Amino acid sequence: MLTHKFKLSIFLATILLCVSCQNDGLDQEGLNQEKQSLSKEATATLNYLIEKGFFEVDLLPDFKDEGFMHGDIVIPFALKGNIDKNSPKKGNVQEKNQWYYNGNGVYYNNSRNIRYYIESSFPTNLEYALSWAAYHWSISSANINFSRTYNRSSADILIGTWYNSNEVAWARAALPDGGGNVGSWMRVNTAKNHAGGESTMALLIHEFGHNLGYLHSDQYGGGQIPGTNGPSYHQNNNCGSVMKSAVYTCNWRFSTPSGWSSDDRTSITWAYGN
Repeated sequence: MLTHKFKLSIFLATILLCVSCQNDGLDQEGLNQEKQSLSKEATATLNYLIEKGFFEVDLLPDFKDEGFMHGDIVIPFALKGNIDKNSPKKGNVQEKNQWYYNGNGVYYNNSRNIRYYIESSFPTNLEYALSWAAYHWSISSANINFSRTYNRSSADILIGTWYNSNEVAWARAALPDGGGNVGSWMRVNTAKNHAGGESTMALLIHEFGHNLGYLHSDQYGGGQIPGTNGPSYHQNNNCGSVMKSAVYTCNWRFSTPSGWSSDDRTSITWAYGN
């Protein structure tokens, strides 16, 4: 009997040791991720974002997606270098569309045919809300047009998922990289209860907005679009813009007219025209 108990205790101790080793390995992997050095390209972008009013502590390096994670957005490491290489010329139609970090955003000609591809992981019950989100952006300006493609290699935006029950973010999107193209991906957190209704549509409109280069209306980093109310206004007005960091359904419906606020329309006209 003692021998049996002794063997059992050794077995349990071995399991605990293995679990401990696995946890240590995961912790070490996290430490290695944190210790990974930023490239010159990423460092230049980090310094640029700090100049634009972002706080370094809020810009978390995401080496897998090659960008700085800031809430529900990822800002590409390549941003500053691309802005330097692709700065629009004086008087060009592209000059007006510079709001993105007061630098280089998505040009008109790159936005008239934005193709998105839905990955197999994306919940089918959310596709209806996604199609409406794309529709509302498409009718917002003659220079914005979203359409679905079934050819992954031809897509401008890949729509996928991730799962993390510990994260606050319900969705996340990449911002443009400063080279004239839209942000290359959007993902929803399937650990959250996405109902697929109009509230989900508003969330996806918000994320598409990030793909187009828009930041949060209620946050100070990145500057303010001329003619719009400032962040303090949007902090106290839940329906002041669909780009508020906390997204509210407000006037968004599976129908027309669209639920754009006055500031939303000003922002769209400023960057993309009527």
